[in-house]
Amino acid sequence: MDGNNARHETQLQYHRRRFEELKQNRRPMEPVWRPLAEFIEPSRLRLDDRREGAISRKSIVDSTGTFALRTLQSGMHSGITSPARPWFRLTTYDPEMKDFAPIKEYLAAVEQRMREVFQASNIYNAFHTGYGDLGQFGQSLGILVEDDDASIRMMQQMHGRFWVARDEKGRVTTLYREFRWSVQRIVNRFGTKSVSQTIRSKYDSANYDDVFTICHAIEPRLKRDSKKLDRANKPFLSNYWERDNAEGQLLEESGFDENPLIGPAWELAGEDDYAVSPGMVALGDIKMLQKEQTRKMEAIDKIVRPPMTGPTSMRNNPASLLPGSVTYVDDQTGKGYRPAMEVNLRIQELASDIKETQERINRAFYADLFLMLSQMEGIQPRNQFEIAERKEEKLLALGPVLENIYNGQLEPVIERTYAILNRRGMLPPPPPDLENQELKIEYVSMLAQAQKAVATGSIERGMAFVGQMASIKPEVLDKVDADEAADVYFDMIGVQPSILVPDEEVKKLRDQRAKKQAQAENAAMAAEVAPAAKAGAEAASVMADAANNPAGGDLLARLGLA
Repeated sequence: MDGNNARHETQLQYHRRRFEELKQNRRPMEPVWRPLAEFIEPSRLRLDDRREGAISRKSIVDSTGTFALRTLQSGMHSGITSPARPWFRLTTYDPEMKDFAPIKEYLAAVEQRMREVFQASNIYNAFHTGYGDLGQFGQSLGILVEDDDASIRMMQQMHGRFWVARDEKGRVTTLYREFRWSVQRIVNRFGTKSVSQTIRSKYDSANYDDVFTICHAIEPRLKRDSKKLDRANKPFLSNYWERDNAEGQLLEESGFDENPLIGPAWELAGEDDYAVSPGMVALGDIKMLQKEQTRKMEAIDKIVRPPMTGPTSMRNNPASLLPGSVTYVDDQTGKGYRPAMEVNLRIQELASDIKETQERINRAFYADLFLMLSQMEGIQPRNQFEIAERKEEKLLALGPVLENIYNGQLEPVIERTYAILNRRGMLPPPPPDLENQELKIEYVSMLAQAQKAVATGSIERGMAFVGQMASIKPEVLDKVDADEAADVYFDMIGVQPSILVPDEEVKKLRDQRAKKQAQAENAAMAAEVAPAAKAGAEAASVMADAANNPAGGDLLARLGLA
């Protein structure tokens, strides 16, 4: 029995009590989620025991909300975690250490290995589904587990089938969930010895497709023996049981070495466990849009096929309202059939109001950001400055959400994947300088670079100003560290670190260049000095010869040279 309970309960009694508490905590959110699923995307919510079946979309007359959610979903997937390009990199908190060649090579190898693992797993499919849940319900929930084939696997949860609790940092640390499995699937997963007598009897009588509800709990194990490495003493417990089993036993008692729960939130209000979403913001407009489209169709239908009135004498006579048909009438008034009402529909005004409503829905889901270039008015192409300005304006609104995704989804996925691969011996040994050093995660996705690119404008303007000043006062260049400017600028725009030459290599290149320059200067100086030295040597030789000659000596004396 785990030590999480303090009431001397059995482990199963504790889980059932905790489960009921979590259900009470989530219940106020369920009436909020139902219309979100009804009017936007019904397939991602299950609030009952229905295992599967057709999803009704009868309430969706205008699908603007559904398409806006898909745009948000695809835009975030390609802009934050695109499988087609790097979206993260590892570095160190020490700015000098991160430029050290062995450390750069090690981090590059680890990044490449992790990207290969992500590509081989289902992580990108889970991310895509999760972004849709974030936009519609405000949170997504996945369980990152080890996999024998692909090293890791994400179990993305169906909304409505899980209950969570967050810690003081807003990270999901507790999950209780329910899922419905067939008898055959339950026995294959847990074995005949662990299941209840009811399921065992069903299996023995070949009723393999009968369905039962299984409960699963993941939460921190508060009391454990850290010296033991067995499943019952791992930092996070993972226990299964049958919901309707009265025998009082767990199907499985296990655990995880790290928190496996990946539960980002769109925006949390206060200390809530469940978040608000763009879908909640847009829901009023989405409902109004359905009403407007319905009324517009009704009005058009009344214009094209209006309700009719006619004389009672024609009650039993055949009549037709089809185009080109003839109905013979013996009517004293001479009016025959006529419309019962006149519909004066101002279609342009109604269409304009519908368009405004659709635009508000797109703004609520940030569809105008992700489709910004295609939605820009006027003649293409626009200049780069205008595009950058519009992009910066949109990113200001999306910035806090990106931080929540970085901290609640990407960072936990990277850290747990690194730990799993390291335990499996799938990573190269780190350099000695990295021992006991914490690694830093930097994001280089398209949206992350767009955020950083906002700051590059100040660097560009500053360097342009210095360049102008240098034409007047060249010594101003001494005020700028060009190497640091290149490092910072390349880092902001997400250039691969391998492109930049490490500082120690730069120093070697510059020392070699300085040495060659010094040698060249010495050689040039020697070339200039050589003729003068030669002339001096010749003059000295002449003077020596003259000194040895008596006549020459007298001449030198008269000239003052001897």
